[in-house]
Amino acid sequence: MSSQVRRLNIADEKFSGKKVLGFSLVRLGNILQGMLIGEITYFATNSLGLAAAAVSAGMAAKTAIDAVTDIFMGAIVDATHTKYGKARPWILAGIPMWILTLLVFLAPKAVMSDTGLVIYLTVLSTLGTAIFGTMSNIAYETHIKRSIVNNENRVRALTIIGVVFAIGSLGLQIALPALIDAFHGAQSGFIILAAVTTVIGILASVFAFFLCPEYTDEELAAFEGYEAEKQQEKVSIGEFLKSIGKNKYLIQYTIINFLYMMVMMSGFTVGQFYFQYVFGDLGTFSLVMAVSAVMMPIYIFIPRLCKKFGVARVIQFSLVIAIICLVIRMVFPGFLATQMIGYLGVSLPNIFVACVGSQVNYELMEYGRYQSGVVVEGMYSAFVSFAQKMATSLTSVIIGVILSATGFDNLTKAVTENGFQDWAELSALGEAGYEQYVAGGAATVERAMNGINIAYNWVPLIFIGICVILFFFFFHLERDLKNLRVENGFNEDGTLAVQEQKEA
Repeated sequence: MSSQVRRLNIADEKFSGKKVLGFSLVRLGNILQGMLIGEITYFATNSLGLAAAAVSAGMAAKTAIDAVTDIFMGAIVDATHTKYGKARPWILAGIPMWILTLLVFLAPKAVMSDTGLVIYLTVLSTLGTAIFGTMSNIAYETHIKRSIVNNENRVRALTIIGVVFAIGSLGLQIALPALIDAFHGAQSGFIILAAVTTVIGILASVFAFFLCPEYTDEELAAFEGYEAEKQQEKVSIGEFLKSIGKNKYLIQYTIINFLYMMVMMSGFTVGQFYFQYVFGDLGTFSLVMAVSAVMMPIYIFIPRLCKKFGVARVIQFSLVIAIICLVIRMVFPGFLATQMIGYLGVSLPNIFVACVGSQVNYELMEYGRYQSGVVVEGMYSAFVSFAQKMATSLTSVIIGVILSATGFDNLTKAVTENGFQDWAELSALGEAGYEQYVAGGAATVERAMNGINIAYNWVPLIFIGICVILFFFFFHLERDLKNLRVENGFNEDGTLAVQEQKEA
């Protein structure tokens, strides 16, 4: 390393409460916007009277565009150099994002045809989420990295932000259906809800901009020990993709994120089928999910656990616990207690991923810089985000294929075509009812139940198992990164070595 490179000591950074407040406000705004966008299909069908198939097609197109724009936005963030920083200016993209979200619910039903309304909703939601939302979200992770450089401070900040996310998500999941029910799904009610949240979201973006200044390129280079000119180099998407070949851990972590995201996204949807058809009581599923509140105290210990064992190792062992809990659920499926244990176990890794998963990505950026010499930040966030969005899109396809292939469609047809209120009413007739009303009889029912069981238990077990194998046998990022830091004149934690401090 060049002796001319200026050095600053990361250990000297003080924890900033105002930065944590700013980033927490943005995260809360993202939760609000995500929940509102998630209500578009319901709003379009129940408030505007549009066909579900047409609206779903539009939302599918939005999701596809949303995934594709990630990597391009990552490149744009990396190419940005202003007096306010690289990522910080893009936080203000939350302002047009929120305005477009409000306009979605202001859809002019009186003057537009159904087709026109579908196009209107698709275009505005795509602009709001896939364009401006992507600008804000991809920049968000990079903004944190460039504003908080001490790993201990960063993990602490990410944990606090994670608590805000957890409480905010849970609160909105409880409150939003009640609010929608209170105004009976009317468009006027959605407009009021969107207007209030838009004001909150815009204020959150503005506050975050002023509360969370970035370090300069020169300061970041001095903290991390490389030449400041590296920050000014324009790296193309092609160059970034080539550099990935020298960062094996980015590929592994992306696969882990992809598989675990599929597990989490499928959990709620398949869980509804499982508890209605296999366990026999859909209402019990709400009780099982409510038990997740007992895990809230875990957030208190996240900074200490990560400091002692490392972020990747903590996530790794949470995945092992998830497998153990899944096996318990599968061996004793008829007990409510074991169903709760299984759900809690599968949800446990998400606590750590949601809170400090970004820290692993920051370590990947540092490792990649040492290995390839390429200094990029936004494209790393975009790469992992792309995988997560693809997982979200593919989850429903995989679930649909499994259920259809195992005969589940025959169960729903038996209910709807024979005048039953629900599956429980038909199931109460027993095997005789199956033989009379279900195509293929009891054998079809058994095959369909097995299909639901595969989707709810075996698919998560296999996917999480692959994640554990990758972590245990291949993912040694923290070990290798510590060695690289020492080789480049730092302590294992990234702070300046004693000799370097004396020279500085």
